[in-house]
Amino acid sequence: MVEPEVGYRLQRFIDTEPEDHMFMQVTVSGGGARAATLGYGVLEELKATRVHWDGKHERLIDDLDVLMGVSGGSMLTAAVALNGIDSLERFESDFLSATLQDDFKSRLLRPSNLWRITSPNFGRSDALERFLDQRLYRGATFGDISRTPKKPFAVIYATDMVTGGRFEFVQDQFDFLCSDLSQVKLARAVAASSAVPLVLSPITIWNHSADADEAGCGEPTVKRAAARLGVQSRRLAELDGYQEQRKGELRRPFIHLIDGGLADNVNARGAADYIAQFGSLANGAKFAGYRGLRRMVFIVVNAETSARSPEDRSPHVPGPLRTALALADIPINRNSSAALTQMRATVENWKEEVRSAHARSDYSVFAPDIQFFVIEVNLTAAGDAELSERLQAIPTTLQLTPEEVSALRQHARIQLRSSPDYQRLLQQLH
Repeated sequence: MVEPEVGYRLQRFIDTEPEDHMFMQVTVSGGGARAATLGYGVLEELKATRVHWDGKHERLIDDLDVLMGVSGGSMLTAAVALNGIDSLERFESDFLSATLQDDFKSRLLRPSNLWRITSPNFGRSDALERFLDQRLYRGATFGDISRTPKKPFAVIYATDMVTGGRFEFVQDQFDFLCSDLSQVKLARAVAASSAVPLVLSPITIWNHSADADEAGCGEPTVKRAAARLGVQSRRLAELDGYQEQRKGELRRPFIHLIDGGLADNVNARGAADYIAQFGSLANGAKFAGYRGLRRMVFIVVNAETSARSPEDRSPHVPGPLRTALALADIPINRNSSAALTQMRATVENWKEEVRSAHARSDYSVFAPDIQFFVIEVNLTAAGDAELSERLQAIPTTLQLTPEEVSALRQHARIQLRSSPDYQRLLQQLH
């Protein structure tokens, strides 16, 4: 049954600090261990930065509301959700310094696994799920991390293989499937988010919405709120599609998920899609539980590399694996650039909405001194072409060398500190 007060929902996590007047979101892109390490460096810098805000002296990371991750970034996101910000260093020993890729290959080639991955009911991503569950997440489910809500709220997402839309591992999405997210393992969400086509197999999710009447699921919370506001959006229409029936039968009883980067590799559309469900920034903020917002901060960790590859230096025909990866890499890189441009345009529209609200003397959601910040951390080192090329040459794998890990962490912290918008934010918070 749909119960707004329980489950893995943003509102429950935001309610843990009802007087919070800053919204901060960090999104970590895909890119294997390269992305996870770059994101780790950003979180390290936020943790080390002391600020004075709302009458408190605290670390900037304590104001982090939402951490979103896709593919490689989802591995960091799930670890933070499970262990908390204060155990961030644990990710270094569990992941950054580990030999995950070598160990996974060895496990995959065991006789006990070789016959499993040829089954239509068990694919390479299922094997990855089991491996990550044992090595990183220790059997943890979304029910475990929502039992005692604590910020940041972690969002892992994959791509719906049929529609190409974002599939988020949050209860509001699972409401449309008449399904309980609390039973789903963190490792399964990460495996789905990382399921690169042809390299890894899709992850399957059961859709129980055909039994909604019998199960007494009720109307999804988001859909009910949108109906009350008279809002229709592309995102809601996409979610409604999961409940579509033909001749009395559910059209899609099984949902197959692949790499989330194909829908949005830098998660530049996540906040906009969420707000669109409610018709306006004010309505979306109210639904999440915010009042009197003074700062809205969006930090995008973009670990994408350039389109250049070693194959371009050779006359030989690229191998099947490199060709297969290109099928995913090309749309991911092209879509991400457009998504970041669209994100900045959306924030400008939100600023105009806030100005209109203030002109009506409406300060209930947005305080008079509201400020917006959009900060991108990527693999480009300003004024250092050699470093940029070295960082962008780091491959998309599950493990890196100690030198690569050190270079990425240091670069992430330096580039975040160098961002003009980040500097502006710190000046205001000090």
